[in-house]
Amino acid sequence: MSLTCVLGTGKRVTKCALITLATWILAALLLAGFGIGSAAQAQFKVRYPIVDYREFEIEHFADTTFGPAKSGQSNNQRYTNEYGFGPLPNWFVELGNEFRALNGENITYDATEIESYLQLWPTGKYWADVALFGEFEFPLHRGDAKAYTFGPLIQTEFGEIAGYAALHTLNLLFTRTVGNNSTEATQLNIAWQSRLLLHPLAEPGFEYYSQIGEFLNPGTLSSQQHRIGPVLVGLQNFAPYGTIKYELGYLFGLTQATERGAIRWRLEWEIPF
Repeated sequence: MSLTCVLGTGKRVTKCALITLATWILAALLLAGFGIGSAAQAQFKVRYPIVDYREFEIEHFADTTFGPAKSGQSNNQRYTNEYGFGPLPNWFVELGNEFRALNGENITYDATEIESYLQLWPTGKYWADVALFGEFEFPLHRGDAKAYTFGPLIQTEFGEIAGYAALHTLNLLFTRTVGNNSTEATQLNIAWQSRLLLHPLAEPGFEYYSQIGEFLNPGTLSSQQHRIGPVLVGLQNFAPYGTIKYELGYLFGLTQATERGAIRWRLEWEIPF
C-alpha cells in the first residue's frame, strides 16, 4: 500500500500516506501490549525522512559517555559504520555493523543491522516530510536477543530567527527483542533535533533524546533516560565526487538513570550513481 500511495497523485497520496502512517503507529501500540521484547541502548542518532535516490552512502557515527568513575555510566563507547543506497525514489536501505565497549572493557564487534526507509510522499509536497523506518539487529553472541525497531520519521520547516529558517526533525521509534533473553517490554525511543539553517557549512541547533524502557509502564521519571544538548550540523559539496556531511553534539543527562554527559559525532559521504 505504501508504494502505491507514493506513486499516486493528488488527494489519493495524502489519504493513503496518512492511513499507512496511522497503521504503523497502531501496530506499535498493539505490539506494546503483547510483548516479545526488551530494550536495548538506543543510538544517539537523528534519522531524516528524506530518501537520497540513486546515492550510495558511507556513514560513521559514534558516542562516548561521561560520569562518576565507579557509576558504570562513564566511558561507555559505541561505534557504528553503515553502508546504504537508494534504489528507488522513495526507498533507502542500509547495512551496518556496530562495535561497543562498556566501562573498563575492550572494544568488540557487537551486532549487524539492516535498516529500511520508506518515504511516503515527494519531498516538500506537504507540511511535513514523513518516512517509515524499520531496523532489524542481529547480535554477534547467540545468547543475546535480536532486536527490531520501527516507527515514523517526521521533518518540517517552520519558524525563523534573525531571518533564518528553522528545521525540525522528530523520530518516534519502538524497539522490541525476540529470541534468547528477550522480555515482554516495548522500548520507546524519541529523538528530536531543531537547527537553524544558517549556512550549509554550519547549522547550529539542539537535540533531545529520550529512552523509556517500557512504553506502557514507564515508571518514575528518574528511571528513564533523558538527554539534551547543542549540536552543529554541516555539509560540503565536492561534486562530482559527492558530498561530505558532519554532525557534532554534546548531550547533558537529565535524570538519575542517565550518564552525566555524552559526546556524539557523525560523518557521512554521499556518492551519486
